[in-house]
Amino acid sequence: MDLVKKSTKFKTAMLLTSLAVAAGATAAVILLEKKREEEVYHEAELKAMDELEQMMRAEQDCASCACAEECAAADAAYQDAPEEDAPAPADDIPEEDDEPEATE
Repeated sequence: MDLVKKSTKFKTAMLLTSLAVAAGATAAVILLEKKREEEVYHEAELKAMDELEQMMRAEQDCASCACAEECAAADAAYQDAPEEDAPAPADDIPEEDDEPEATE
């Protein structure tokens, strides 16, 4: 009978140990995944900040370069140009006469 009790206690201890190891492994996997996601987010944030800094640097360089006047003129021409997709106003459409013109 002692052998049966020892065997049962051993099995119970092994079961509890297995459950504890499984819980620890699950927690470790979750923490590693969270850390990986944070690293990816941090890398993306650094990349975005670097791109923004490059854009700002390029903007400052263009403001002081010789082509700044050309860039400003091209930008103004683009903004002043009429939209091609917009319908023409009704006043600009010539009206056709139904009556033919008299020739003398």
